[in-house]
Amino acid sequence: MKLAIQTKNLTKSFADQPIVRDLNLSVPEGSLYAFIGPNGAGKTTTMRMLLGLIPSDKGTVLFNDKDIKEWKEELFENVGCFIDSPTYYPNLTAYENLAYVQKMINKPLDDIDRVLKTTGIYKAKDKKVKSFSLGMKQRLGISFAILNNPKILILDEPTNGLDPEGVHEIRNLLLHLVKNEGKTIFISSHNLAEIEMIADHIALLNRGSVIYEGKLDSIITSGEYIVHINNTDATERILSNEGIPYSIEKEGVFKIVINQDGVPNLTRILIRNDIDIFEVSPKKQTLEEVFLSLTKQKELL
Repeated sequence: MKLAIQTKNLTKSFADQPIVRDLNLSVPEGSLYAFIGPNGAGKTTTMRMLLGLIPSDKGTVLFNDKDIKEWKEELFENVGCFIDSPTYYPNLTAYENLAYVQKMINKPLDDIDRVLKTTGIYKAKDKKVKSFSLGMKQRLGISFAILNNPKILILDEPTNGLDPEGVHEIRNLLLHLVKNEGKTIFISSHNLAEIEMIADHIALLNRGSVIYEGKLDSIITSGEYIVHINNTDATERILSNEGIPYSIEKEGVFKIVINQDGVPNLTRILIRNDIDIFEVSPKKQTLEEVFLSLTKQKELL
């Protein structure tokens, strides 16, 4: 698995107060990787260290296996970012704001229309930013991040303050950037329901330490399956004889403790015993349930 971003023992303190502790992250290339945690967990501090905006006390940040200390000014040609609330020149248009940045870094203006179309604000390119809604400003912030077509994006709360329609639009934009343009997105958000809809990998940070990192599906899948069948009594006898743990949710519905590899054998056993199976589905926790459970466990340690 090729990694787009990797940190090794990343550590930061302020006034002798540890904020980030020996942080080790592995962000797969082409993933939409969510970085979540309670307020004060160290998320924004970590993202600033990823970009070299603040120095770490110790540790290493790698982009595509290259230490960011070696990138210098080339870093922002390869990595786009949206940290905190982006600032704009309110009396300039969207196009002029982007053109100003391009001229400062001696980049061509050719890509401005392309990114405005990608982020859905092309029709407003000649409007002054002070007239923009919050959602349009968030889209303009993402336009800055993708302006020079970086492969990696680091986005801090890009849907913050948006209404449901705005959140939906940004969600579709991020999915487009990953699936259709092959970008890697590292995103922080407090909207766990939204993260559950878009992320494929997550890291859960609490008190500056990672308490889970991996595939989203792996953490929300409980190891239980809900099975809908036609004969409750017969199914109960069969499961008892086979030594398969279960509980009855209601007539015709069983909750069965089994791993994914055991599902085919379970269905064969039931069919062989003339049990009609209407549905077999994994029982999943919500990301919010997992988040609250893991952070509560951490508090008790």
